[in-house]
Amino acid sequence: MRAARWLLVPLLAIPIGWVLFSGLGRDPSQIPSPLVGQPMPAFSLTTLDGRTLSSAELNGAPVVVNFWASWCIPACVEEHPVLMDLAARYGDQVLIVGILYDDTPQDALEFLVRYGDGGWPQLDDPSGTVGLAFGVLGPPETFFVDAAGIVRAKHYGPLTEATMAQNLALIGVGP
Repeated sequence: MRAARWLLVPLLAIPIGWVLFSGLGRDPSQIPSPLVGQPMPAFSLTTLDGRTLSSAELNGAPVVVNFWASWCIPACVEEHPVLMDLAARYGDQVLIVGILYDDTPQDALEFLVRYGDGGWPQLDDPSGTVGLAFGVLGPPETFFVDAAGIVRAKHYGPLTEATMAQNLALIGVGP
């Protein structure tokens, strides 16, 4: 009976060790998404200034879809200048769409007053349905969609200049 117990130790320790070993080397910002390689989920939401914007209106152009929240500090604050730079440098090549994640329009507007409004549409998703369709776990999360409407990449966490450039290349945007 004691020998059987000692045989159980490696049978349990090896699989647990493998799971820990294989997960520790991964980049947490590269959480896989089943959407990559699939069409962007369809949506129709209201912008913070009261207009309606649907995913169908984005067809034919590369799109960066950024889920964010005013309470997402410091991550959303850190990535905001990266998005502002994207709009300034490549605004003629790519559309940017911000979607509020579990936030209020008033708080979002205050964030934009404080940190700058880049001029791209900011959509309110009060029910969270669009965030759910994209599989958002929490802000910030950004999806890179090519001109054919196919999601080519997902980035979890704040964007940096390097991650932005890498993902923009996947949707045909850049110098």
